Amino acid sequence: MSKRQDQAHQEEVERAISRKEERLRHRDRERHKKLFTFIGIALGLAVALVLVGVVYQFLVLPNMAAAKVGDVSISTSQFQRRVRFDRNSMQNQLTRLQQLEQQFGGQGFFQTQIAQLQATLASPFSIGSQSLDSMIEDIVIAREAEARGITVSDEEVEVALREEVANGLGLVTEAQATATAEAAVAATATAAQFTPTAVPTPDPSAAITTTEAAATPTEPPPAAVITDTGFTEGLATLESSLQASSGLSINEYRDIIRARLLREKLATAIGEEKVVGTEEQVHARHILLTVAEPTPEAPITGTEPLTAAIDSGLSVTPTGEVTVTGDVTTSADMTGSTAVTDTNTVTDTAAVTDTAAVGPTVAVTSTTGVTSTADMTGTAGVTGTAGITDTQVISGTHGPYTDAEALALANELRSRILAGEDFAALAQAYSDDTGSAANGGDLGWFGKGRMVAPFEEAVFALPVGQVSEPVKTDFGYHLIEVLEKDPARAKDENQLAQERSQTFQSWLSDQLASDQIERPGDLTSLLPAGF
Repeated sequence: MSKRQDQAHQEEVERAISRKEERLRHRDRERHKKLFTFIGIALGLAVALVLVGVVYQFLVLPNMAAAKVGDVSISTSQFQRRVRFDRNSMQNQLTRLQQLEQQFGGQGFFQTQIAQLQATLASPFSIGSQSLDSMIEDIVIAREAEARGITVSDEEVEVALREEVANGLGLVTEAQATATAEAAVAATATAAQFTPTAVPTPDPSAAITTTEAAATPTEPPPAAVITDTGFTEGLATLESSLQASSGLSINEYRDIIRARLLREKLATAIGEEKVVGTEEQVHARHILLTVAEPTPEAPITGTEPLTAAIDSGLSVTPTGEVTVTGDVTTSADMTGSTAVTDTNTVTDTAAVTDTAAVGPTVAVTSTTGVTSTADMTGTAGVTGTAGITDTQVISGTHGPYTDAEALALANELRSRILAGEDFAALAQAYSDDTGSAANGGDLGWFGKGRMVAPFEEAVFALPVGQVSEPVKTDFGYHLIEVLEKDPARAKDENQLAQERSQTFQSWLSDQLASDQIERPGDLTSLLPAGF
């Protein structure tokens, strides 16, 4: 009996241990299950986040609108490809400019452009901002062009694309070669009609000098014309380059060319519409006498000698009695800038050693010698536009003068011109405008807005052939003569092109200020990864 009890007890103990072990195993299993569940959830979240990031980066973000112009959107992917393209174009341009700078010996001709490109390339935001602005402008221009019925055909795009491929290979298209040949023929015809300047009769008494015959310039050989095969190969190279550098397709590049051509056409249309090709112009010449800037000096007070005040060119004001302790002699240069008023008291202690009476005012005389008698030889009459011969010798002076000196000299020269002396000869001798003096003061034709206000007001009010009174500007005193007037003269081509370009840019700036344009709040976040 005892044995059976012991055996039963042993079995009971074993069962209790088994139940405890089972509970422990169950608890461990629950723990592991929870741990694995947590790890699984964490891994799942991590994978989900990665997938979300990938989807956002490659699917959502590229299709998000980087900007909007009305109902037209610019996707982020389009923007990013354009940014890469523009950066690559800037880098290529920088390389070309640096090469040109080296070819010209580092003279700094291209340094400003090089510095601007380097500054832009150093700032990803600047590149992105310029690229986005260009894309927005393209949309604005396309809308206006459509409203005006302005288009760019596929053929025009292909012509421009062919020219770019040819130029990249150092070749030309057939159309370019034809245009160059026609221009050469026109230039030859113009030269054949040109009347050469008469050759002066040689002086038998002049010394004979030997000269080397100038080498006849040779024309560079014409550039080769690109073939269809060459264009096909060049286009394939361009397409590969675009894809590698910016991800652009060749069709997207065609769109960029189309936008550029459309911009040119619209700019021409708006410029011709808003800028008149003619204007009122005058053909004038002038003599400029510059005036020196006055140098401020400290006032003279106390018992300083009066000669010091005179030598310095300062005015002696009637603020008090001036006691002269030294002799006032004629060695003190008395110019028009020295004003001696009636209230200045000169005491008896100042011995005046001069036979000329000293009155309340000092006569203003020019300190610069002015030769009014020009040696004129020959019997031929000299008109305002006639060339100055070697027999006419005029000795002149140049500024800067004091204001009084310049005015006095201007009045003197005007009197000499009215008396019959040649304006052009006097301009060569006296004018301080180095740009026009050599041409007798001739300024050519010009319209309003090109000269300073006092000069412009005088020249457009002056009758033809009349010499103006001295006209004061910030530069000095001018004597002006109008040679011709034309109320509707054609503008210079360069000036007209500049005015039309500025007009188009002003129009475009107004369009870009429209509230229909939506720009990104954080442009930097839209730039390509690693940019």
